[in-house]
Amino acid sequence: MSEIRYRKIVVERFGGPDVMRPVDATLPEPPRGYARVKVLAAGVGFTDLMARSGDYLLQRKAPFTPGYELVGEIVDFTPDGPRPAWLQEGARVAVALTKMGAYAEYVSLPLWQLVPLPDGLDPLTAAAVPLDHLTALSVLDTHGRVGAEDAVLIQGASGGVGQALSRLGALRGLRMYGTASAPGAEELLARQGVTFIDYRSQDFEAVLREREPGGVQAVFDHLGGPGLRKAYRVLAPGGVLVSYAFAGRPGHMVADTVRGAARVKLMNLRPGRRTAVSMVPSEIKGDRAWYRRSMERLLGMARSGEIAPRIGAVRPLMTAAGVHAELERREISGKAVLVTGKL
Repeated sequence: MSEIRYRKIVVERFGGPDVMRPVDATLPEPPRGYARVKVLAAGVGFTDLMARSGDYLLQRKAPFTPGYELVGEIVDFTPDGPRPAWLQEGARVAVALTKMGAYAEYVSLPLWQLVPLPDGLDPLTAAAVPLDHLTALSVLDTHGRVGAEDAVLIQGASGGVGQALSRLGALRGLRMYGTASAPGAEELLARQGVTFIDYRSQDFEAVLREREPGGVQAVFDHLGGPGLRKAYRVLAPGGVLVSYAFAGRPGHMVADTVRGAARVKLMNLRPGRRTAVSMVPSEIKGDRAWYRRSMERLLGMARSGEIAPRIGAVRPLMTAAGVHAELERREISGKAVLVTGKL
């Protein structure tokens, strides 16, 4: 074994897309229990854009390399005990990271984080699965605990996590309502059986009071702010409000996130309904068995076509700054994936 020379994208300081640049780096031999992985594709999430601008609570220091999800090929590894048959050099794996770092040509990762790709699964599709769909599973199962025929409201249903919630919700027979405003959102959501609510012209509380007078069993929210109170009011007795992100004012998003999370926790003190906050990087770290079980399940569903992330752009890794700019201008609809070469 020897050092690997490679390139990665670094956010040098907080700011716009121009603060990102490629840098040269070296990767030492993997320590015990780690593998060196050649990155084939990395998904781009909204959290990456927030972190780059300094507005993400879990990434408060620069410089850093963005990215929570990747698909790669094992270069070498140093086992720390019995190893499964699939763990071999050249094996393809998908990974959801607990700390950012996926925008790189090579990474060193703990063996427990590597989940083998099912034969025949397209790496681009696999790279678009981890973060959004793990979040959706956390929201639905760990925190929401919803079942067939339950009525739910998905805020921002046309976004990445919203689409994952819609698809997984359809597979388990939920009655779903979704707020959105993006062009084509109504048609997109209708394919999953989601009743579209245009939040620019409709009041979701009024719509649900009419359609679900007894309330909904769950609200899945990524906005926070004043809408939390309205979301709480549309819950049925025993219902749950699950927050998995908090929108905020530019330059104040960290403070607004903290404020939003505190508001959700205070709401949980009221009797009759409950609230919860989903933070997937922490949940991965805290429950490795859940992470591996969930990733294997989701990758299998992607292989069979039960879930199909909508990929909006595939770009070379070194053009990550341009991809961030396109996403901020809303020129990409669907998941953006960065690639290091031909797949």
